[in-house]
Amino acid sequence: MLQGKVIIVTGASRGLGQRMVHRLAEHGATVVAAARSLSPGHNNPDGAALALAVDVREETQVQDMVQQTLNRYGKIDVLVNNAGLMVGDVAFTNVTPVLWRKILDTNLEGAFFCCWAVVPPMLRQGDGTIVNITSGAAVRTGFLNIAYGVSKAGLDRLTLGLGAELKDRGIACISLSPSISATETVRRMYPDQNVDNWAQSPELPARALCALLEDDPTAYTGQVLSVREFLQSKGLLAQD
Repeated sequence: MLQGKVIIVTGASRGLGQRMVHRLAEHGATVVAAARSLSPGHNNPDGAALALAVDVREETQVQDMVQQTLNRYGKIDVLVNNAGLMVGDVAFTNVTPVLWRKILDTNLEGAFFCCWAVVPPMLRQGDGTIVNITSGAAVRTGFLNIAYGVSKAGLDRLTLGLGAELKDRGIACISLSPSISATETVRRMYPDQNVDNWAQSPELPARALCALLEDDPTAYTGQVLSVREFLQSKGLLAQD
């Protein structure tokens, strides 16, 4: 169980983030849900102890999120960098500089801002875990777009670097990589397809996150973990 753990989840208003908030709360965690569309006391995701309106692309908003969490709960045990922008299959010639910056600013720079804000209090505590929600697009071609893949590859390099730098100071950093999931965002991206026929359940990343945090995250620091393979290794999902 995660009783007593204070966990920040970004991108928490819908999709994978919303499921993660719900499952973490079920496992006993105190969850701070952050997203642009949220506000304190209103539109809280199911299970959230605190909802904050945060645009992770804005450093000052991220710093305020961390400070509000510390003021209320006194610590931050886990940061889940889930906020991300996914716009579907876009050819490179259609990736404008504006779109490129928008994707990289959200998926990579936003995660950097969040890590940069939580690492100092975690160092003072002497422990903590950062989980970056990544994608197979970091290493595989043929779907989505180059900007998205580059942003996730950068996120995995952030995981690798933080894992190496902080492993002896009590802080773990792991990338958790879901397959493409049957969320409303994905359904809008592929309106002519039956997404449920080929996308995974959005419950799987939430289950994997809880299992990872209830395990020993330091054993996986610096690694990129496939959601399906991790659940299978723990006997929580049937082998393919």
